[in-house]
Amino acid sequence: MSKLAFIRSGILKKLNINYRVVFIDDESLQEVASFKLTMRKLYILLSTLFVVIVTLTVCVLLLTPLKYYVPGYGSDKTHMQVIRLKRNMDSLSDLVAAQQLYEDNIKNIVRGTYNGQPDTTKLDLNQVRKEEMSIFPQTDEIKKKAIEEVRQENKAKKNAK
Repeated sequence: MSKLAFIRSGILKKLNINYRVVFIDDESLQEVASFKLTMRKLYILLSTLFVVIVTLTVCVLLLTPLKYYVPGYGSDKTHMQVIRLKRNMDSLSDLVAAQQLYEDNIKNIVRGTYNGQPDTTKLDLNQVRKEEMSIFPQTDEIKKKAIEEVRQENKAKKNAK
């Protein structure tokens, strides 16, 4: 007989040995329950119990609203909300960076340490007429336009008669 067959027959014999499990009440020493078990029956019982518990847990998580509490699981609606929020966050961070750059430039200008490029289109004050730069309307031009409009209206009335 080979060594492997001898080991197998020994293991199989140990799996089929009957054991008695007895539950006894400590105070009265009365037998509460008694079971006849073999190692094979105990293994099958525990394996079946494990499979049933795992199956029930998976069913509870997949078929009830508890699935939304599982990390990484989400509906399409929440996924789209996450994408929209990421886009908003990116645009807001760009806006904050632009505002920070603007504030830094203003601070440098006020301190006199601005190192930017000078403006190449400077105004020559000798060439600029003060009348064109005034924000108030020129009275002479207004009078000329008003007189011209009155003359055109009078001509239109004479032609209509």
